[in-house]
Amino acid sequence: MDFKTLLDTLNYNFTLLVVFPAIVCTGIYLTLRLRFVQITKLKQSFSCLTRKDQAQGNISRFSAMSAVLAGNFGTGNISGMAVAIVTGGPGALVWMWVMAFFGAAIQYASCILGVKYRQKTDAGEYVGGPMYYLRDGLGYKTIGAFFALFTIFGSLTVGNFAQINSVLLPLEKMGFNPFYCSLVIGVVVAIVILGGIKRIAKFASYIVPFKAILYLSVSFIIIALNADRVLPAFGLMFRHAFDFTSVLGGVLGAGVLKAITTGFDRGLFATDAGTGIVPILQSSARSKDPVIDGIATLFAPLMVMIVCTATGLILILTGAWQIPGLESTNMVTHAFTLGLGSPIGGYIVMISLVLFAFTTILAWAYCGEKALGYLIGPKNGRWFKYAFIALIPVGSLIHVGMIWTLADLAITLMVVTNLIGVMGLSRRVIEDSEQFILAAKDS
Repeated sequence: MDFKTLLDTLNYNFTLLVVFPAIVCTGIYLTLRLRFVQITKLKQSFSCLTRKDQAQGNISRFSAMSAVLAGNFGTGNISGMAVAIVTGGPGALVWMWVMAFFGAAIQYASCILGVKYRQKTDAGEYVGGPMYYLRDGLGYKTIGAFFALFTIFGSLTVGNFAQINSVLLPLEKMGFNPFYCSLVIGVVVAIVILGGIKRIAKFASYIVPFKAILYLSVSFIIIALNADRVLPAFGLMFRHAFDFTSVLGGVLGAGVLKAITTGFDRGLFATDAGTGIVPILQSSARSKDPVIDGIATLFAPLMVMIVCTATGLILILTGAWQIPGLESTNMVTHAFTLGLGSPIGGYIVMISLVLFAFTTILAWAYCGEKALGYLIGPKNGRWFKYAFIALIPVGSLIHVGMIWTLADLAITLMVVTNLIGVMGLSRRVIEDSEQFILAAKDS
């Protein structure tokens, strides 16, 4: 058994036996105790983005959420869907929805905690995240340090290698040298991230809406052109997701279990709900009440799932997921080309992919820097971004399968560690939420 196969096996079993039950149990508990906050406060979530609070923080809430979506809207929404369907079948998409729904409640709680326990550095910057509420809220200093280490690992694998590799696959197919392309991307990334969170957020606030509108507009056109196949496609998803025939040993049962683990892996990768990077980003926002920040982040998993569902649906509608030899980004570009009946579809995917990957790289670079700053001090932590930039070309040299395996491992480790903090401090989240609701009724 080679190293990649060993990691895949370990991650599969760990997701099935630990991550899946942990997210479901935590998600159900928080959903019930918070009275389905991911549904009841969704409308308010959108209104929070334009609300201007005269409070402490480095950036506006809209800029903070743009940075959050910069991290969420990554290649996991595009190439990750191809990986999901090939690995776990169409049923993986259904389990992604399940993960996103429960993950939204977990994300709400973690963002409240992130802002509640954030700190102000000597340079006047607000920093927060799971490592802070694990340490200061629960007294788990060692676990907080482990989370910071896992975040650094995730920043390099999820936020760097996976993004770069997904962008370079179609460029290499077009004849471009992937290594040289990675150098160009590295230079452009350096220009933005060296400007800190304010420049990252400002850049994201312009690019995020544009890339979402561009990609979804074309996606909806393709879906409309294949409207007669949409219902059968959803039927296929649900059959693959819930056909538990011969679960104890049959091929179909094994397929369902693979769909579950793959759907949760890809859902975590795409939404970052529960991973802990969202509270790191949200902790920089100007805020009077941490609960408002939790509410503000509720719409992000919904938006991400719309993008992921559109991608997965197009892969099924066009039949691209069943064409041998296609993988990752190349499968999606081929599906969009088939869907529009023109090479323009493939070019749209490539443009979107570059924008998706670029903004995700920026968000994860910031999170990695803050994680290292937590471990060795903010002044020393700033050197992480230079190492991050220098390692960008490495993404062009590692095989796509190994990159996604390492990325899944990083996400899994972050989720499990973060859930310790979320569950340990869940009572405080519930109490703060109830007080916020009471105060809103009285005002």
